[in-house]
Amino acid sequence: MAKPEGTVDWQDGKSLSECMTYMLEKEIMCDVTFRVGTDHSIIKAHKYMLASRSPVFYTMFEGSCPEKGEIIVTDINSATFKVLLKYIYSDVLDLSLDNIQEVLYGAEKYMLSTMKDECTSLLLSSVETSNAPGVFNVASHFHLEHLKLKSLEHIQKNATECLMAPNAIKMSKECMEAILRLDSIYCSETDICRFLIKWASHQCEAECKTASGENLREITGPLLYLVRFPLVDKEYFAKEIAHSGLMNSEEVISVFSSHYGRKNEFFAESVRNSKLCYNKKDCTVWRHRSVASPWYQHPGIEYDALNVKVNRNIELKSVILFGPVGNVPVSVRDITVKILNDGGNEIFTQKYESCTQSSELQTVLLSEPIPINANTLFTIMVDSIKFDAYYGKHCKQKCRIDHDIVITFENSPNCTTGTSVEQGQIAGIEFNA
Repeated sequence: MAKPEGTVDWQDGKSLSECMTYMLEKEIMCDVTFRVGTDHSIIKAHKYMLASRSPVFYTMFEGSCPEKGEIIVTDINSATFKVLLKYIYSDVLDLSLDNIQEVLYGAEKYMLSTMKDECTSLLLSSVETSNAPGVFNVASHFHLEHLKLKSLEHIQKNATECLMAPNAIKMSKECMEAILRLDSIYCSETDICRFLIKWASHQCEAECKTASGENLREITGPLLYLVRFPLVDKEYFAKEIAHSGLMNSEEVISVFSSHYGRKNEFFAESVRNSKLCYNKKDCTVWRHRSVASPWYQHPGIEYDALNVKVNRNIELKSVILFGPVGNVPVSVRDITVKILNDGGNEIFTQKYESCTQSSELQTVLLSEPIPINANTLFTIMVDSIKFDAYYGKHCKQKCRIDHDIVITFENSPNCTTGTSVEQGQIAGIEFNA
């Protein structure tokens, strides 16, 4: 037995918990020895203290088959085991988000209910912060459903901040999948793509692998198909993804083809809803009753334009255009789509490359959804096509969805072609309402 250092009156001036902690730290009168962690660190303690706080330790020492000799603990590291002992002896918990998963595991293993409560309190206080990914990871691991839902909701609404947090790359693959499956999240698809690669690179590092495209592909596995690559920034995709080895040639070609209006067979193309769209539904409206051809090309700079109004708050996700009649030369396929507010000011512009083969319709997915207030006029402008195209005839001035959503089309003074509420270009829109 080790002897106390210094004077024999080490007890003077100390509280009960301070005396107990002193005896633990100086190994005074210890009667149980643990071999802890993968390095089998020796840690000594007192059976009566452990049994007084934990029913597991009580059964271990006083049950029908009490433990004898050294006790092996391989599933908890020595630093965490010392945190558990300190709490048992003093009610002082050295807890942070860095060690909470290990400490919570120990609290559950040894049925330290008050310690588990303190862990849960720390998680709850961190839910609505940039630490939400860490909370989500721990809550998912320990099936703390309320914390799991609350932290995921915060990530949805604050994705840009949360996905940049240092602890985000430490999430499990299951947590990553849950986030990638979200249809409502407030960040761009490019941000999501960047984060997946950052997360996968961290996993490679943890497994002592280089972050090559092939290794990233192996790590991500099916998660890769949850990224909506047709919506990822074109320049970023071309420079950082296309030749990285993350995707095979068929997948890369499919994404480039989707930029020209072809439907993608590998990756979803629908825009994720942003923070304004929780519990709202996707809506698509076409204004034409029939399709005709050809709508002749305009050699100069002209604009097809329509005013639109919806009786509900919406997020505009896509503009549906008519496609080319026959093949289109590469030199004339560029189209620019603009959105103007009710004051006539441009609030959004996006370049689009038309599909090059005959197609009645083509959808321009906006890089970010645009919020539009109810009963507020906005204008869709498209620089006039330089190729023969299909067009709509016998168009509807008002369209209804489920009887309660009303979309109204009006002639626009910005239009310099024959497009009007009766016929012409601009086939429809997609939005959340």
